[in-house]
Amino acid sequence: MKIIVIGAGNWGTVLANLFAENQKVYLWTLTKSEADDINNFKENKVFLPGIKLSENLFAERKFSRSVEPDDIVVFVVPSRKIHELAVEFKTNNFEKFILLNASKGVRHDNLKTIGEIISEILPDVRFANLSGPTIAREIAEGLPAKALLSSKDIELLFRLQNELNNSLLSFELGTDVKGVELSSSLKGLIAIAIGIADGLGYKSNIFGLLMTQGLSEFKALMEFLGVNTQTIYGIAGMGDLITTCLSENSRNRKFGSLLAKGMTTDEALKEVGMEVEGVSMAKTVKKFTTLQLHLPIISFVTDIIFNDISFQTKEARIEYLRDEFSRKL
Repeated sequence: MKIIVIGAGNWGTVLANLFAENQKVYLWTLTKSEADDINNFKENKVFLPGIKLSENLFAERKFSRSVEPDDIVVFVVPSRKIHELAVEFKTNNFEKFILLNASKGVRHDNLKTIGEIISEILPDVRFANLSGPTIAREIAEGLPAKALLSSKDIELLFRLQNELNNSLLSFELGTDVKGVELSSSLKGLIAIAIGIADGLGYKSNIFGLLMTQGLSEFKALMEFLGVNTQTIYGIAGMGDLITTCLSENSRNRKFGSLLAKGMTTDEALKEVGMEVEGVSMAKTVKKFTTLQLHLPIISFVTDIIFNDISFQTKEARIEYLRDEFSRKL
């Protein structure tokens, strides 16, 4: 059995480093030069600067080695890349293995979760999902956290809990895979709203209001989709929401703050420099804002992200954001 982590961003690198405490882990990258840099410096200078990586962690270009049925493959790539990556595995005749998804998001054209996408393309994999209040940089710096492993395969849950044991990230176990995937995907939208509020000068009173309203909107959407709403109040729902909203290391919050300081969506995304899953999720949720559902915060965020109104000055954009934000409150 070997562990392969696909995706050498900050979260993928952190997970690979955690799992390398007790065994070899292979971190798959897009290019050989990227892998060589990580191996030579024992550091991911692009996405996780200043963190020394384990001697048990070996970076290599993806598909440099075979994947066996007993292997654990961890997907940590942007959700929009999941379909393409699954097809690559099928093309390479790697169709039976353990897949642990640590990405967040759904396919915006048909609302399929990552688990549903995988089951269609790679029906023989054993699938589990990892989610929860896990800010990558905090864990990389030695601070503990807890995540939720969810799967319909109970035996697989206990196996993953044992195989991935480490000193910083502990695991709860659950079976509501779809509820967990939706909860962890939606929270980015509320974190963007918190970032906008922060950038406009609001403080804790409004943050608390936004998170409370955000949970209410989660519930409305989950009920509409016929998904168990109890998952919202666990660590993969409310726990992840609170952490992402309050952490200064949150990409979603940073993106929202940059919008509130006058940047356009494209400028803010470029400044963040990494994937902002809340923006990807906004494409999916946008269609729900036209239904008879009360989604004021989510509607506000999607309007701002996709608004094609031209602003002659940065000040005009900030004034527009402040006015629209006040109306939603």
